[in-house]
Amino acid sequence: MEEQLKVGESIRELLSLRNIDNKTFAEAVGVSLSTVSRWENNAKYMRLSTIVKIAEYFHCSIEFLVGRTDKILDFQPKECPPFYPHLRELMKKKGIARNQINKATRIKSSHFVDWKNGAGPHVLSLIELADYLNVTLDNLAEREKM
Repeated sequence: MEEQLKVGESIRELLSLRNIDNKTFAEAVGVSLSTVSRWENNAKYMRLSTIVKIAEYFHCSIEFLVGRTDKILDFQPKECPPFYPHLRELMKKKGIARNQINKATRIKSSHFVDWKNGAGPHVLSLIELADYLNVTLDNLAEREKM
C-alpha cells in the first residue's frame, strides 16, 4: 500500500499561514510556477534535495511536509549532509544489511548504487526507509539527531 503524501496540502497551508504567494515561493526555491502547481496537486514526487529545500524555506520538518505529523514546528535543522554515507552509518548502527532492506521493501539494489553515486532518493523511498529503520525522515536525512 502506497502512503498518501500530503506535500501539496502542506505547501498550501504554509503559504497561506505565512501569507506568501506562489510566485515568491517559486523564486525562493528556484523552480517555475508550474512546478509549484504540480507540487500543490501532489503530481510530482520529489527527491530529498528538493524536499529539504522546501522544508528549509518554511523552517519545518520533512515529517510535516509529507503529512506524517500535524505539528508545525519552527524547525531549526542542522545542515543536511550527503545522504548515502549517513544511511550506511545508520544501517551499521542498527545492524541492518542492504539485502535485508531489499527483501523487506520495494527498495532495490540499484537504488543503493544510485545513492552511492550521489543521487538523492525520492520521498517515497525515504518514507519506506524511515519506516523500516524506525526513524523520522529528518533523522534519516540527518537534519536532526536521533
